[in-house]
Amino acid sequence: MAIRKGKKGLLAGLVLAFLFALFLSSRPAQAATYTVQRGDTLYLIGQRYNIGAWELQIINGLPDTWIYPGQVLWIPDVPGRVHVVSPGDTLFLIGQWYGVPYQDIMWVNGLSGSYIYPGQALWIPAAGKTAASPAASRGSTASRGGISYSAQDVDLLARLVYAEARGEPYAGQVAVAAVVLNRVRDGRFPNTIAGVIYEPYAFECVSNGQIWLQPNTTAYQAARDALAGKDPSGGALFFWNPVTATSPWVWTRQIITVIGNHVFAI
Repeated sequence: MAIRKGKKGLLAGLVLAFLFALFLSSRPAQAATYTVQRGDTLYLIGQRYNIGAWELQIINGLPDTWIYPGQVLWIPDVPGRVHVVSPGDTLFLIGQWYGVPYQDIMWVNGLSGSYIYPGQALWIPAAGKTAASPAASRGSTASRGGISYSAQDVDLLARLVYAEARGEPYAGQVAVAAVVLNRVRDGRFPNTIAGVIYEPYAFECVSNGQIWLQPNTTAYQAARDALAGKDPSGGALFFWNPVTATSPWVWTRQIITVIGNHVFAI
């Protein structure tokens, strides 16, 4: 009986979250990212950008309302609302419900494929408003720190973080993403995110196929934090796990920091 009640309670919670998302009013967003300052709360940040605290929490994958100075939050840059995916949902059906092309939902959320899962939070752009979003137009890019990137690049970077560093401390996941961006800026490597990640023999997850695993929200947040300028690696160009590394060459590099199970070097 206790198990049945638990399941019913979970289902009721999902349904409640779904219904609440459906009735959220459209809210204009005005920035791509926001770095949390001392004294900030989700409520105060939401007031500043005219977006609900609950929406900020859900769309950033936060388990609760706790935030800390220096944390980078994603602020949707087109008017819209949160939709929490329910069992049976597809991007096509969600798009039909809100009167928005499903491709626009994919672009705003940085999705490279149509796979979604129950409990996932999606930002649904208001009908006809995706032209205001740099991620919503096909082929368009954003630029930060001298690096131009598209929604596909954000997704690819998150995939690499998840494949190479899932289970690592959050700082270590951001550091892995930062290594990719540091290589983009270095003339000895390809000058695009995709070029760095797909460079032959650069990352094991590409050769073994783990790059195609679906990233979690933490991996996406780590990718966004790195793109926003966070670099816990201290400018590293290489990282490896000393327990599993098989190449003696990596030990010729100058080690600058260790985060979790990864060594970072230049």
